[in-house]
Amino acid sequence: MDPTKRLLFWLRIPYVADAALVLIGVWLLLSGRSVGWWVLVFAAVRAVIGTIALFWLAPKLIARRNSRGDDAP
Repeated sequence: MDPTKRLLFWLRIPYVADAALVLIGVWLLLSGRSVGWWVLVFAAVRAVIGTIALFWLAPKLIARRNSRGDDAP
């Protein structure tokens, strides 16, 4: 597998976990548990960090790898 595709795969996978956390948070809120708000805040922080990694750090890492000609992971 291409190292760039592998990197992007591992940066996108956490969004699935964030979506699951949002569903759990909403379920907790609908069942009357206020801890659901903390789960939603946690999912939001994870999503922000993941977005920074995906759209800011990943292109820099890919460009650095391509400029050096590295094909190793």
